[in-house]
Amino acid sequence: MLHYLPGCDVRKNHEQAIQKITKYMQEQGAIIDKCCRSKDDFLKEGDILVQNCTLCQLLIKEKYPDVKCMSLYEYILQDKHFPWSNHQGEIISIQDCLRTKDHRVFQESIRKCLQKMNYTIIELEDAFEKTTFDGVWIYNEPLDICKEIAPQTMQRLKEHYIELLPQNIQEKKMKEWVKHYKNNILVYCNGCEKGLKIGGIEPIHLVELLAENL
Repeated sequence: MLHYLPGCDVRKNHEQAIQKITKYMQEQGAIIDKCCRSKDDFLKEGDILVQNCTLCQLLIKEKYPDVKCMSLYEYILQDKHFPWSNHQGEIISIQDCLRTKDHRVFQESIRKCLQKMNYTIIELEDAFEKTTFDGVWIYNEPLDICKEIAPQTMQRLKEHYIELLPQNIQEKKMKEWVKHYKNNILVYCNGCEKGLKIGGIEPIHLVELLAENL
């Protein structure tokens, strides 16, 4: 069965865009699920889960190793009839997320979607596997439910990347981080989006662009 997981925070932050994308996925025959952090087993071997949240992906891949988990962006690229918008060569840079540094296919799909929309992409120095950015997410303890669902993944992140910092230092780091941007910034992660907003800029989330012609 085909499933679609809109992502709790993505849906909250981009309600209209996610409504349009949810309708699109329903027309594709997908079951619409509520939350990756559900303790109930809502997926089974052989299912395909489409998601647009980097945390959803991490949790699902550990809890359901026999389920194919793919990004919304990978899925849409397979649709020959998807109504892409045209941004006339507009320049944009992509803030890759730490949670995707080992998932090149995910990262490449972001770029292919932007190319379909006629964007000119200027890569940042910390693109792809070089990224260490995740907004303020990496400066806070993961939620207990996340550690319960994906203990190995959360432990790996805690050991190698997470550094607990007070809120005022988090804000200072975000304000400093955004200074190295020269173009409009695209995000595809809630943590990255929140961090950049704390830093004082308004990034563009990819779901907003995909929903433009739906």
